[in-house]
Amino acid sequence: MAFSGRGREFMRLLIAGGLFQITTFGFYRFWLITKLRRHLWSNTQIDGEAFEYTGTAKELLIGFLIALAILGPIYIAYAILGIVLEEKYAFASVPLVIVMYVLAHFGSYRARRYRASRTVFRGIRFWMTGSGWPYAVRAILWDVAAVLTLGLALPWAMASLERYRMRNTYFGSIQGDFAGTGWSLFKRGWWIWVLGLAGLVSLAALIVVLTKLSPGRDRTVLQAIVVLLILAGMVLLPLALAILTRWRIDGLRFGDVTAASRFRARTYYGLFFKLVFSSLGFLLTFGIVAGLLGILSAGVFKEAMTAAGGLSWLSIGAGLLVAIGYLVALLGLGVLQRYFLGRGLWAAIVGSTTIANLPSIDAAVAAGQPAGVLGEGLADALDFNVGL
Repeated sequence: MAFSGRGREFMRLLIAGGLFQITTFGFYRFWLITKLRRHLWSNTQIDGEAFEYTGTAKELLIGFLIALAILGPIYIAYAILGIVLEEKYAFASVPLVIVMYVLAHFGSYRARRYRASRTVFRGIRFWMTGSGWPYAVRAILWDVAAVLTLGLALPWAMASLERYRMRNTYFGSIQGDFAGTGWSLFKRGWWIWVLGLAGLVSLAALIVVLTKLSPGRDRTVLQAIVVLLILAGMVLLPLALAILTRWRIDGLRFGDVTAASRFRARTYYGLFFKLVFSSLGFLLTFGIVAGLLGILSAGVFKEAMTAAGGLSWLSIGAGLLVAIGYLVALLGLGVLQRYFLGRGLWAAIVGSTTIANLPSIDAAVAAGQPAGVLGEGLADALDFNVGL
């Protein structure tokens, strides 16, 4: 596989899309996501042949509005329940959390169905069968098992869920499958689980001790240890994600077509640290520019306020400028995140993946129908990450 997209082109899409999102109060994101997907899909090639994304911004917008129509009554019911029962029940928000948790699993499966059915290769679309509700039940049961086993069941949970998704995924008339197992994933990353569990137990114990200590040298030392444990967890995270990425790609199957990954953890670390340092540089530069503009305009603003005799439209305008500056800062960080962990990670994974037995899908014929847009709408409305 190969990725031919240029970083500058992707960055231009991100910057222009971010500016349009400010002026359209966020509604341009449907068009931005569509353009980003078309860029990534069209520049991803297997044996010189590129993928095609056929989804539209209108579909994403409609899906989002449908999701709001579903979630709106739930939020209203929660608000009423909170007013009526707040004095009697301390856990009035629990029903809402449970509903959103179930919908998140349901929406993630439906979103995958949508994206699969808008992906075309060699003129043949991918598509999916299966329902989001059985998937949600399966995912919830595995979540419970993972909690009860302190995370030990996670490899088997991931294998089961990935196998369910892939066996319901088709390329035309050819069914997908997943050959990865929970045991193979556990063997690759068991030591990360041990370190992570030990770190969590230590962190919990330290927090309990800190709540009982009075301010002093011992408390400061323990606080430093807590920070180091959190940083150690952040360092282990890219390594765990790299292991998971290779395992998932190595297990992909479509008929006799197989995939193999050469993705390395150092690539993930490189992208991770690029994102961290780029974000710090952006925030530093943004802070300096904002500070200089504030100093230069402080005198003019003070004179104008004095002349106006107090609050005026000028003060309202200043408040709006501060709000816009805050939005620009957030969008800037979002641009960097999408550039490095969106486009950068995509390109790295594609470039390190090898596809074998590709001629075996020459016999594939078109099948399946485009999926509905509800899943994408729920993914957007609930703001959970299911990728680009």
